[in-house]
Amino acid sequence: MIFNEQAIITGAVTAPPYWEKMMKTFRLNLKPLCVALLAAGFLSACGGGGGGDGTAPSSGTTTPGGTTPGGTTPGGTTPGGTTPGGTTPGTTPDTTTPGGTTPGTTTPSGTPAPVPATASMVMSCPGGASVQCSGDTIIRTENGVALTSSGVQAYGRSTSDLANPIVVRTGASGFEPASGGVAEIRITKDADARPSAPIVILRNLGLTWDNKVDRPPIVETFNTTQGRTILAADGTVSSAALPGPTDLGYYNFATLGPAATQLNYANNRYFPRADPSRCAADVVPCPTAETAGTRLSPGEWRTGNAAWPDNLYASRLHEDGDIHAGNATPGSTPAWLEGGNGIGIPFPGSKGYRGFDNWNLRYTNLGAWVTQDTVVIEEWARAGDEHNKNRRGVVTYGAVTDPATVPATGTATYTGFSYGWYSPNRAADPSVFRGTATITVNFATRQVTVAVQNTNTNEEPSAVVPVAFSTTASMGAANTNVANYLTGAVTAGNLSGGLGGRYFGPVTGGAPAEMGGTFQMNNAATGQMVVGGFMAVRRVQ
Repeated sequence: MIFNEQAIITGAVTAPPYWEKMMKTFRLNLKPLCVALLAAGFLSACGGGGGGDGTAPSSGTTTPGGTTPGGTTPGGTTPGGTTPGGTTPGTTPDTTTPGGTTPGTTTPSGTPAPVPATASMVMSCPGGASVQCSGDTIIRTENGVALTSSGVQAYGRSTSDLANPIVVRTGASGFEPASGGVAEIRITKDADARPSAPIVILRNLGLTWDNKVDRPPIVETFNTTQGRTILAADGTVSSAALPGPTDLGYYNFATLGPAATQLNYANNRYFPRADPSRCAADVVPCPTAETAGTRLSPGEWRTGNAAWPDNLYASRLHEDGDIHAGNATPGSTPAWLEGGNGIGIPFPGSKGYRGFDNWNLRYTNLGAWVTQDTVVIEEWARAGDEHNKNRRGVVTYGAVTDPATVPATGTATYTGFSYGWYSPNRAADPSVFRGTATITVNFATRQVTVAVQNTNTNEEPSAVVPVAFSTTASMGAANTNVANYLTGAVTAGNLSGGLGGRYFGPVTGGAPAEMGGTFQMNNAATGQMVVGGFMAVRRVQ
């Protein structure tokens, strides 16, 4: 993609040289593999579909445009862990988050209170010292941004699936605030901080197969091999062999129907496989792979252009919840498994897609994720209401600065970039935007000024996105467990909301090495909505 370099100039403010290079180099990310399938006319490969007759299912999903990723294969390959049985117990689904609608001048918020002593504010990741992670539990939510042990996050949900009755079942569109879910992100880094092996774990997003309980947690590794991905009780993620289709003890929908073990139909990787994909007759070529693994675009922060991060990208077509994985017993096929073209997952993406972008410096990561899933699946729910939902969010996370070491005096300036999604109304799909970020910190007054500027769409021709802002937030008090955390309100024109931020890396020269954060704003009257993040490195004068 070619970028319009002039579009990075907003008013009298011109983006710095590193931003120009980013604009020229980075492509629009979060472009799932569905793009290639759309080009072939296979819209339904991006989600949906009951039935086992081999035709394109009735609830295929639409997807944003882009390119097919390539690169190396991340993800665990060592079998291990146990698979708990039964369905996932009911959890609180994501709910809408109220947003401010009155524009005005943002004022500093109060100093954030300490978190309970049982809630860690330092990074501790399953997988060892080479892993950086966000934490798996929401400690609390302030100003619309959720705080975890080593990150901050926010997300939004589609709106087309909220209609009653649902008009469009074959896709999911729109964007509005959401809360209640958790996105846990992990990335492995080598000695030079080059990223690999992303893991995205999503919980409590209001995605249900049976219209009763939330589906099992999504555990995505973008592994290119066939198998099943296992999240163990201790938080470790591993890969094991996928049971064969004749194993009706595992694929027990064939005998139990909707009372089957949902976890056995989640996070399985069925492709590539020896049996052919089964697409509609007019779909040529029929997809045979779920993912091409990860692709890494190294940044230049190691050689002095510190604000230009690495970018790791991955996407996958998935079949979570598709019950046609196991063979039915000959002569005793239940009515819900009957089909003219046999049993077996018909094609990659029969139930949706996922995408993940990770930008990173040495200690800081900004992860952007999207998942689209088929819900109220006919075989599980028997409700006649099968359709699609999507969720997308931003998580800023990593090796947070130990709160005990955050200074109580002095100042620091950080420069970097911002990224996120913006939608002009509830019904429109969000556009990707990029911008610059400048943060100034006064450790004595505990006040932090965050300025996100030069916000433009990542499309050609580029256009200004009205989410630029400058706001002042408050850090936690020195010598408390929230000294490495800041929060505050934020406004941009008619948008209002809040942000949360963290410090990352060791304290050297009187200040943490890096910092980053997540923000969300919306306008309930117009439906405008933005979820974004920023990451920056300390600028030494």
